[in-house]
Amino acid sequence: MTTFVEKSGRIYFDRIAYQRRFFNRFSTSYWFLNILSFGLANRTRRRSLAALQIREGGIVCDLMCGDGGNIGILRKYYRCGKIIGIDISDRMIQCARNRFGESDTIYLIENVLSSSVPSDSCDAVSCTFGLKTLPREQMSILISEVDRILKPSGTFVFAELSKPKNEIYYFLWSLYFVYFLPIVGRLFSCPFVEKKYLSNSIDHFGSIASDEQRFRFTFSKVNSFSWYGGIVTGISGHKKEI
Repeated sequence: MTTFVEKSGRIYFDRIAYQRRFFNRFSTSYWFLNILSFGLANRTRRRSLAALQIREGGIVCDLMCGDGGNIGILRKYYRCGKIIGIDISDRMIQCARNRFGESDTIYLIENVLSSSVPSDSCDAVSCTFGLKTLPREQMSILISEVDRILKPSGTFVFAELSKPKNEIYYFLWSLYFVYFLPIVGRLFSCPFVEKKYLSNSIDHFGSIASDEQRFRFTFSKVNSFSWYGGIVTGISGHKKEI
């Protein structure tokens, strides 16, 4: 007889396996999506990372790092002592490694919900465009993991594509994500957008506002933000001092 725990565990690991296969397939065309964002992706990364207030020589952990978009910005504009990039996709990690090398950078092919990063070891934690890939019920696990790896008073920031509430911005959002991107995805064989995976993920995610209270319960100096008419939402804060 199969127990509920066994079934839940199987579903959990099946989801991880699926995500790994999917993002491995997507890894070679991820750069194309950055171009299709017309600069929004890079502006969001730079703007969100600025909220971390990274000190010189600090250790920064980038969760769900993909092909290294945040890592490139951290290396170019900040004097980090060490950058840790974590992603479940080995091919995404290889793309990041090929782009930025391994100088002062560690790449981990791991699940961000249970990484090998030591407790109380990071000055800052970042994550851009990764939250929508997680089921909502796993958000509390992610929050606990961020709290575990941050040093006391360490900072974090999450930024994610979201579904805008403003009617005008929602109309533009729909044109772009629901119609334009899938057509371009089919033309250029980009799996992340051709089957509306991206628009469906954003639609299901909604915005970071749904999880704001969880962050406020665990962290201090929490600040939520909404940019570009609600197309990007996010949250930042500090680990509570002991």
